[in-house]
Amino acid sequence: MLAAIWGLALLLRGLYIWQISHAPFFDLRLGDAAAYDSWARSIAAGDWLGQGVFYQAPLYPYFLALIYRVLDDSVTTVRIVQAVLGAFSCVLLARAGILWFGRWGAVAGALLAIYPPAIFLDGSLEKSALVTFLMCWLLALLADRNLQPAGAVLGLLALGRENALILAVPIVCWIVWEHRKRREALLFAAACALVLLPVAVRNLAVGGELHLTTAQFGPNFYIGNHDGARGTYEALVIGHGSVSDEREDATRLAEQAAGRRLSAGEVSSYWTGRALKFIGSHPGTWLALIARKLALALNVSEVTDTESQSVYAEWSWILKLPFHFGLLLGMAAMGAVLAWEERRRIALLHGMAAAYVLGVALFYVFGRYRFPVVPVLMLVATAGVDHLRRGKRLAIAAAAGVVALAFAYLPLDDARTARAITYHSMATALAEDPERAYEALGFYQTALATDPKYPAAQVGLATLLSRMDRQTEAIPYFRSALASWPDYAEAHYNLGVTLAALGQVDEAAAELDRALRLRPDDPETLLASAKVLLTLNRPKEAADLYERAVAARPADAAAMVGWGIALAQSGYADEAIRKYQAALLLDPRSASAHSNMGSTLAAIGRTEEAKRHFERALELDPQYESAQKNLELINRMSKKH
Repeated sequence: MLAAIWGLALLLRGLYIWQISHAPFFDLRLGDAAAYDSWARSIAAGDWLGQGVFYQAPLYPYFLALIYRVLDDSVTTVRIVQAVLGAFSCVLLARAGILWFGRWGAVAGALLAIYPPAIFLDGSLEKSALVTFLMCWLLALLADRNLQPAGAVLGLLALGRENALILAVPIVCWIVWEHRKRREALLFAAACALVLLPVAVRNLAVGGELHLTTAQFGPNFYIGNHDGARGTYEALVIGHGSVSDEREDATRLAEQAAGRRLSAGEVSSYWTGRALKFIGSHPGTWLALIARKLALALNVSEVTDTESQSVYAEWSWILKLPFHFGLLLGMAAMGAVLAWEERRRIALLHGMAAAYVLGVALFYVFGRYRFPVVPVLMLVATAGVDHLRRGKRLAIAAAAGVVALAFAYLPLDDARTARAITYHSMATALAEDPERAYEALGFYQTALATDPKYPAAQVGLATLLSRMDRQTEAIPYFRSALASWPDYAEAHYNLGVTLAALGQVDEAAAELDRALRLRPDDPETLLASAKVLLTLNRPKEAADLYERAVAARPADAAAMVGWGIALAQSGYADEAIRKYQAALLLDPRSASAHSNMGSTLAAIGRTEEAKRHFERALELDPQYESAQKNLELINRMSKKH
């Protein structure tokens, strides 16, 4: 029976991979997948410890690095390995079901084998497949009363999904109250701690702070618990959302508020404090928010952060099988009623399900975040299978199932937005490759056809059009996005750069100024704004911006050259020359520094020095037009004299 379940699970997962292998997005690493890939490559290359306190759960990147070292780093290989792992997850769940409920318990593994979200996540380039395997392993060990290994597996699970640590509460309570084994409870906790200890020591040694897993608690807690939160992910800064953005934004904003540099733990504490302040000052609002998040965690919708199952279903009929979370919730409700007589024996399953859902709701909800509760619900559903033959409480069970199913269908999430997010993610990944720009364009357009007012897709499309020298087409998309997201700094910046390219420098300066008000220390915006101000003959203002840009990026030779140009145009030739000299110390092969040095020297009558710099600029860049013209002018003047 277990072999049959394994074969069915692997067949469906293999077929799914084959079906999507023909899709244009098959080889893309979207969202977290790109960050995990980069991290895994560093590990595989020998950087086992990394830098600083972990911000993301570390287990999956190390698992990925192992695949890279033993096999290869292709997308196909990773998907296949995870498909095999997913098949074993089904076997482990079936084993847990048999231990709990006898031979009918194997149904739980069969349910996981055919469950479309499980097939989708096992084929996704992120940690869900590994987390599901560990969850099923944990359930099998608990069913077998193998408690110390179960503690170790919970530790591993927490290194893949940090909020899984909340499961220690119902498990320890079950061990103590059901089995009266306090010593076993302590050994379970010790085994869990023993797995987490090396990571805690590593964080202390490398990052200088003791954290069991990561330093991400505070930002995540705030994202899910602040004024205006809706229960799903909302970036700390409008328009952001990647892991690197989140970490950078969390640190930058916390340090701005504190007025000093902060450690990872201090950053986390800052955001935790802000969330707790909101909770304390708006308890009613927060309780309503928690209720909404609990409903979202039990909703039929697979809330999407990067990749939507419905988009992948366009390429695979397997994902269209009529088995979803709402149906599973109804089945679990029926199972709980039918197995009411065994409620004490399976209290652990009820406790684990409740604790995990609550753990998700304390932060924010994604379909993949709530997925670890799925194997538990499948076991609860299986608990009622044997009782069906007895015919007891069938009417009550059916009613409970219908109510649960109806509750799961509450209209809480917009499926259009989920699809648009996925198309946008695919377009953004494709846009990084110049040769696939037109594919990216198509996906951006599909995202906007799905959700015409999705600002991120509007900005992405506009930025790509601008990069393709189609600036006039880009501008309406920028303006439409900013109508929805007026505080999107990058959109103001990109619109400003686009307007500047079209020669609309006054409007460009206004947009770049808006971007600077939102991100006053962003070097790229400072440099772009300074360049536009030079065009507008406002060199003193430009010099101030260049000075701020150099303060942010002191090793940027080009910024130093720009500062010199602004000073020269402001009448400060000596200061300008010093900036060019500083630029040449940073980059001795800067043709721009030599050419502008020559121009400034020529303007104050030091023509021989100027000539040498123009000649050096042309040695470095024979096509440097302004250096060529200025050198020719000096030579003509020399001949006249």
